[in-house]
Amino acid sequence: MKLLILILLLIPHSLCDKITTSTSEEDTDMTATPSTTTPLLSTAQNPGLPKTSILPIALKSPVPTFSFSSLSTNDWLSSMPTVQTLLPPPIAPTTLEVPDKETFGFNSLTPLWTIPTTTPVLSPINDSPIKPMQDVFPPFPTMPTLPTLAPFTFPTLPPPTTMKPLNITIDPEAIMDVPEIIAHWGYPVETHKVVTADGYILTLHRIPHGKNETSKSASKTPKPVVFLQHGLLCTSSIWLLNLPRQSAGYIFADQGYDVWLGNMRGNTYSKQHVRMTSSDRRFWKFSWEEMARYDLPAMINYVLKNTRQSNLYYVGHSQGALTMFAKMSEDPEMSTKVRKFFALAPVARMSHVKGLFQDLGQIYEQYNLVYQVFGDGEFLTNNIFTKLLTDIFCDQAVNNPLCENFIFAVSGPNSNQFNNSRIGIYLAHNPAGTSSRNMLHFAQMVKTKRMSRFDFGKDLNSKIYGAPLPPEYDIRRINSSVYLFYSDFDWLANPKDVEGFLIPMLPTRSLKKATKLRDFNHNDFLWGMRARKEIYEKIINTIKLDQRRVKLQNSMDRFFESEFGKSRRLFNIIDDSLLDQNKNTTVVQDHEMMMRLRNETMDLD
Repeated sequence: MKLLILILLLIPHSLCDKITTSTSEEDTDMTATPSTTTPLLSTAQNPGLPKTSILPIALKSPVPTFSFSSLSTNDWLSSMPTVQTLLPPPIAPTTLEVPDKETFGFNSLTPLWTIPTTTPVLSPINDSPIKPMQDVFPPFPTMPTLPTLAPFTFPTLPPPTTMKPLNITIDPEAIMDVPEIIAHWGYPVETHKVVTADGYILTLHRIPHGKNETSKSASKTPKPVVFLQHGLLCTSSIWLLNLPRQSAGYIFADQGYDVWLGNMRGNTYSKQHVRMTSSDRRFWKFSWEEMARYDLPAMINYVLKNTRQSNLYYVGHSQGALTMFAKMSEDPEMSTKVRKFFALAPVARMSHVKGLFQDLGQIYEQYNLVYQVFGDGEFLTNNIFTKLLTDIFCDQAVNNPLCENFIFAVSGPNSNQFNNSRIGIYLAHNPAGTSSRNMLHFAQMVKTKRMSRFDFGKDLNSKIYGAPLPPEYDIRRINSSVYLFYSDFDWLANPKDVEGFLIPMLPTRSLKKATKLRDFNHNDFLWGMRARKEIYEKIINTIKLDQRRVKLQNSMDRFFESEFGKSRRLFNIIDDSLLDQNKNTTVVQDHEMMMRLRNETMDLD
């Protein structure tokens, strides 16, 4: 800042020097005799003339010149010592010299804009016997008389009432929050708050049951819990922005599940802290590493406690999958709480990303420098102004290439299943904010091609991690059942990264299935027209089979307890693999199998 002020202060002096000392070739050719630069006037001659000149600049000598000089001790731009150095002795008889020793205590702008200027500056000019414009320049020539123009009549404008008004419509969902959107479609909704171990206050949204089910009937039997976790720069809204028959949140609720939607720290719904406000830079000192370490366990523990369930089904998109991979690799207990983990467009190692995130990796050094200078802060916030602007701009033109290209630049090319009619709503709710450190962490992943903790630089890394490089997450330690859904069109969760890192690195006992979809970009997993059939219905079928298995297991446990007073596991004649083989059986077949096992067990005794 000091350097900038210094440069600004130097500019006026350089301009004055150039004006005072230079004579152009063009000016020399215009006169018969060489022009001579008129010096600034001294106080030695013509003491009776007024002494006021706002800017001490030079005039050409062939024209009788005069100079009014007003110097001030408070003027930082035209200081008295600097101006005095520019005063050469008079060299032309036509020069009128004026005293300049009087000062008025002005700064550089006071002679222009202040009321006291009139007396010391303007009065001497008015009292001067010299009339510069009359004495120096010839009279202005008389202009010829203009011809008379024919009268012109302006056309009559239509009255205002007949003018067509500007038609701008706002989709109500664009300015609604998540609870309002859910209620708008007739579904029950709840809002919950949970505090993380490091003090962040997160918001959870809940759809406890389907649209056609009453709260009384829904409360009779506990429902399996489906937890939906958004990705980078998003909120819980991403599961709700299509019509109900196409949106995951409503689909799972109508299929009989207790749906919970998480919100990571820093987005629109999770910008509170027990000790800080979001205007405090310390609030934004986090990346997805802290989301995995603090946010996920806080939300999942809260949900399990309030639903009285021992585990749940987790569906994570993009960053929502990344954070669960990181958490499970470091916390084996999380695998016991997540019965099945469905990873949609799973981000882990980012070696082959394309689009904007590829560019982010290429400018990592510059971005890191900016981060080091400006520190932690918010990245791409979302508010009512952005909601209105994006809805008006994007929703009025269904095929607006600018809005579409913004989405495709991140997610991948248009797969022809994008719902153009909802683009204004998509962009009204997302991007929804995160921290600049989180974006830097993603840039590090692209740059280093590693799934590691945040890189603070070699010196801090050595203090924090005990090594110059941050440690990588070891996903080989994951014990929960994992189902991958990825695509050939995804620029962010590139299939080369999924097939080259996730699939071979996940334990075979944990990776149950990897489904490769065709013509899905990164956002089609959320909003694609084929997402229900090719993703959500497959997840629902898997959950239903698992629930069938759980019921069969519980029935067999109760049967053995009642018949023999001990668990079936003590007999070592049936294990989970047998349950897997019978997960598609009917209730009658289950009963027959249990009776057969009873007889076999009695024979063993």
